[in-house]
Order: sequence, then C-alpha cells, then structure tokens
Amino acid sequence: MEEFESQYPQKPVLLKRKSNGHISITILSMVIFAITFSFILDDYYLIAVLLGVLLFHELGHFLMMKLFKYEELNMLFIPFMGAMVSGRKERYSQIESALMVIAGPLPGILLGASLIMFGWIEPTAVSIQIGVLLIALNVMNLIPIDPLDGGQLMRILFFNNYELTQLIFTALSSLAIAGLGLYFNSWILIILGLLLGFRIKNKHKLYLIRKEMKDDEIFYETNYDDLSNKTYSKIKQIIIEFTPILKEIEVHNEEEKYNQIVAKQVDGVLFPPTTKDASVFFKIFMMILWAGGIFISFYALFSIDFNTIIHAFQNR
Repeated sequence: MEEFESQYPQKPVLLKRKSNGHISITILSMVIFAITFSFILDDYYLIAVLLGVLLFHELGHFLMMKLFKYEELNMLFIPFMGAMVSGRKERYSQIESALMVIAGPLPGILLGASLIMFGWIEPTAVSIQIGVLLIALNVMNLIPIDPLDGGQLMRILFFNNYELTQLIFTALSSLAIAGLGLYFNSWILIILGLLLGFRIKNKHKLYLIRKEMKDDEIFYETNYDDLSNKTYSKIKQIIIEFTPILKEIEVHNEEEKYNQIVAKQVDGVLFPPTTKDASVFFKIFMMILWAGGIFISFYALFSIDFNTIIHAFQNR
C-alpha cells in the first residue's frame, strides 16, 4: 500500500538561534583565555603574543568563511585548547571548505617564516619570538589528525562521505594525541586526547544511526527544512531507538519543548549537503600547499641557530 505524506504528522519547525558572532563574545573569550593562562604563565607579553598569533590564524578561517557566505559566524577562544571559528551553510563545497581550512595555518606560516628570516639577517628578538610562535602553532595545525586543520583537510578531500573511516580516523587521532602527551609529559595533550576520546562514543552512535538510515534507504544528505514529514518521522523513530532517554524526556517536558529537542536531534544526524567539486588536480594542489607549509616551517626554523631562538625568548 502506497504511503502518502498526509499519513505522517507535520514535522515541527526547527527554531534556530541566529548568532552573527557578536564581537563582544569574542573579546570576552579572549579575556577569559588570557586570565586562565596567567595562572600558569607569568609572562603577560608572551600571553599577548600568543593571543595575537591565534587571532591571526582564526582570522584566516573567518575571512574565507565570510567570502564564501557562511552564516552564524562565531569566533571563540578556549583556554588551554586554542580558538575556533564556527559557521554554517545550506550547502557546502569541497573546494570552499578546503580553502577555508588551509587559510588558517598557511598565512601564519608564511608570515612567521618571513619574520624569522628577517630576524636571522637583522637579529631582532621580537621578530624571532613572533615568527617561532606563528610557525609552531600553525605547523602543528597541519598535522593530519582530527580535529586539527590538517585532519580536517584530509577528511574534506578524501573521505568526507566515509563515516566508518572518519570514526577510525578520530579514534587514531585521539590515541596519537594522548600518546604524544604521555611521551612529552604534557597534561594538556593528554586531556585533549581524552576529550577526543569522548567524541568517539558520539561519532559511533551517529555512524550506527546513519547506517540504519542507509539500510532503510532514507536519504539523509539534506537540510532539515527540505525533509518531508515521512522522512522526518522515520528518522525520528531511529533516533529514539538509539536514544532511549528521549522517552523519559517526553514524559517530563511539554510537547513543544520535546518536539524541539527531537527536531535538533534529527537535524544533527543529517549529513550536510556537499558539492563534490574538488578535482584530482585540485586535491594535488591542496596537498602541495599542505606539504609546502610543513617544508617552509622546518626550513625557516633550521635556518637559524637554536641558541638564537632561546636567546630571543630570554632577552626582550
């Protein structure tokens, strides 16, 4: 018997909180970041430089997202973790996403290398300090592990639709970061690795939900607004199967509030529509930029004596 759309209840309208990244939120997060760091680093100048380096990095992402008309842009600084820019589009593009990702670390590496080379020719402690921090932060971001820029770039270009591969990639990234933390005795890296580990559980659940949707031939590479009532109802049932607590939430909440909770859950399992517009040549080009950024970083750092770097940080 043919199923008609009218047989299914009307899906709720998803209430979206419009957030255009008010600058006061960014400034407040920077202040909190600086205050938090001041408890472990008694060097306000270095904290200010670190904030500037992070801001320069995130502005690269931010400006590219602006160029590609992302909405709901936000920039936040997170103590001991770094900073991030978030935004969303109705439809994504591999090319735009890849360029947005590489726009964070690459300009910082080029600027840092220029400052270091300038400091090598005309020794300037400030230029070497800023240059080293620019390179260190940005080349670390090119490491191909999730959620660093290098990992995001690999995901976008090579396995954006391979959810099991992404799950394995995240698990390996978590182990790698935690392992580096243990090796270098860095509790920050250990905590970051553990936090990534917590993401694995959610990613695994998402993988199972999408796998069942795929088995049921439910098309989920779409936006919430484009979902039919039938598709929404089917996805809702699958989510409830994997999230039993939703039944308890339904009992203890008003219908409208419960519907919004479920609607957000449904929206969260949808795969953002992405235009696969990255050709083989574009992928090779991006890999050249990625490898070039790493090469330039090490070339610049090895172009000066290590003692010169130490001296620059000890004498301002």
